[in-house]
Amino acid sequence: MRRALLLLAFSPAPLWAQAADLDIPVAAADHFPHGISVKGRVYTDRRGLTLYGMDMRAATGRTGQPAIYCSGDCLARWEPLLAPRGAPVSPVPRAFGGLRTEAAAVKPASVNPDWTVMEGPAGPQWVYKKVHLVFTRKDARPGSTEHDGADAYLWNSLKYLPPPPKLVAPPDVAARLVDGAYVLADAQGNWLFSPKDSDCADPCAWRPLATGMARRAVGQWSVRHTADQAQWLYRGKPVYRADPRQPVPADGVALTP
Repeated sequence: MRRALLLLAFSPAPLWAQAADLDIPVAAADHFPHGISVKGRVYTDRRGLTLYGMDMRAATGRTGQPAIYCSGDCLARWEPLLAPRGAPVSPVPRAFGGLRTEAAAVKPASVNPDWTVMEGPAGPQWVYKKVHLVFTRKDARPGSTEHDGADAYLWNSLKYLPPPPKLVAPPDVAARLVDGAYVLADAQGNWLFSPKDSDCADPCAWRPLATGMARRAVGQWSVRHTADQAQWLYRGKPVYRADPRQPVPADGVALTP
């Protein structure tokens, strides 16, 4: 399983595409507008129906007004996710047929900047990441994503990746997203892990995460001094490095924020 996670982390972008040519962007925040939630890895409405984004980039070449592209027969199959009454409406971006005159800034309808409101074919509706007009499929079952990538990637289920955690850690430690969750790695991309037991068996073949010039604790990170060097401890356990091309040793546990 760990091997699979590591391979996914370095998979080509199309495997994780929100649309045909983009990586899935991480969420700006972990709270959403009323009625929107996350089930598994996709956004859903209050009924549990998967939210789909009508990609205005994909529709731009088909019509001069992609924001109202889904009308007529399209609205018989797709239901816009309408915004609450009185929500501030953002102008259609110029790239998608909006007016070329400068528009006044509009305060977002949600405290999460991922979610804004734009005038759609049935009135003001939610827009995700300023590119995806949000709809549900009328004949869909809760939890179904069967229409993902439909109509040459015009329609794409809106996939959720959590926002990066705020780390209090040594400067060469970073969080990396692997299979929808964050794990810790060093500046060279080595996975960081601690032993399941108290420490590495002697003699130890694992590579310790040395502190370098640092000698002070940082958040949950402390320093222990050995005969050879100073080593980082995380939550009281010694930290070691694993080659990113290999799984974490079976008697080790990958570090998470």
